[in-house]
Parts: sequence; structure tokens; C-alpha cells
Amino acid sequence: MRLNESVAIITNKLAFVPYEASHVPTYSEWMSSESLREATASERLSLPEEYAMQESWREDADKLTFILSLPSTGIKSLGVSDDTTRKRYIVVEGVDDEPSNLVGDVNLFLYEDDEEEGIEGEEQRISMIGEIELMIARDECQGQGLGKVAVLVFILYVLHHQREILMQDMIRYEKGGKILKYLRVKIGKENVRSLGLFHKLGFVKTTEEPNYFGEWELRLELDPLDGVVEKVENMLKGCGVEWREEVEFKKV
Repeated sequence: MRLNESVAIITNKLAFVPYEASHVPTYSEWMSSESLREATASERLSLPEEYAMQESWREDADKLTFILSLPSTGIKSLGVSDDTTRKRYIVVEGVDDEPSNLVGDVNLFLYEDDEEEGIEGEEQRISMIGEIELMIARDECQGQGLGKVAVLVFILYVLHHQREILMQDMIRYEKGGKILKYLRVKIGKENVRSLGLFHKLGFVKTTEEPNYFGEWELRLELDPLDGVVEKVENMLKGCGVEWREEVEFKKV
């Protein structure tokens, strides 16, 4: 999705940058881990295939992704700055997201709600569903609360920009796909850590048993939207996130 190709989100805990070709070697190295591929239900791709996948993430209207990075020295220095200074900060590719700082990614996939039934005589309406995926790839960065921060910040970005996100797929948008009905995750039944994380964030299991593929589906309803946003912002403050800004991302 091109919506965030020049956008970064910075906080005192994590930085979020658009997925660039410069990140592919690090991403490919992460995915050499069999356990990580199993946890994320991913296939091992060759390096050229990973570059092609990165291009598809940029071009496809139903996919949105950010690469997660520990804050650079420049971003850390903003802790003593005022809001205006933070808003003017420019995240520079290769400087604020150097490979040693990268920790994972967070993604959104858009789907049509196939459970919604139209009412006879009414124009067909499409409701959209946002499926979230999270990966903290580096072992030493797991168990530190970074996954929780990543998901909360990402949810706020999605909710604040949901109209622009849905408009990326203009064909479905014009057909009626103007509503983001709920967010969901699908998590393997053995992935206790992720299940616990999303449960704490307010996602609720939709069934009493895992599905045929051994996955739980958990949902976060988005009505009333203002109440959801307020709850997410309060949880984020509880994670020690002192400030959050959307800023420019500059490619080099």
C-alpha cells in the first residue's frame, strides 16, 4: 500500500518505517529461522522472491505494513523536545532504521466480510475486515512489551486513517467498502504468548474451539469507534509510551 510510503511513526519505545528494499536482507535473515516461519505461518523465500514480495507490499491496495525499529539516537533525543520539534523530525532511511535496530514488522490485510448478508431491495454494501499480523523477530527483543506497543500504535494509525486505507482499493471502496467492521487476528493454538497478548488488548475469541487449521480467531469490535480509540490510547500510556508522532520518512 502506497499510503505510508513516506510516513514514519516515532515513539520513545519503537519507530515504525515503511518496508523498503533496504530492509529485505535483514527480513530474509529473520525468515531463515524455522521456528519463526512456523510461528508466522510463512514460507522460506529466496532473496529475489523476498525483494518481489517487498514490491507487492508497496503496490497492493489491500496490504499495509511497517517495519519495526528500536529508536535511533536521534529519535531518543526527542524525549526532551516539544511537540513542534518532534513533528518536524525526518526519519532518514539507513540512519534511523539501520539493520542493527530492526526488530520485526506489523501488517494489515483487508478482506471483504463474507458473513454480511444484504437486505433485499437495498444497494449492496461491503463491510471490510482488517486482519493484523505481528512479528518480533529478534529473540532478545521478545518479552519486553514491544509487541504490545507495536500493535497499539498500529491500531491507532489504522483507525485514524481508515478512510484513506479503504480508499486505496477504489474499486471495492466505490462498491460500498467504506466501513472497517472489525479487526481480527488468527493465531495458532500453540502460540500461547500471542494469544495472551491479543487477549489483553481486548481481542475476543469467536469460537469455543480452534478452527480446522488449528487457529483461533480473535476480534476487536470497532463500535463505538471513539471508545475504542480512547481505550487503546490509555493502554499505550500504560506501556510507557510518552509521546507518538507521525513524521516524514525520507528515502536515500
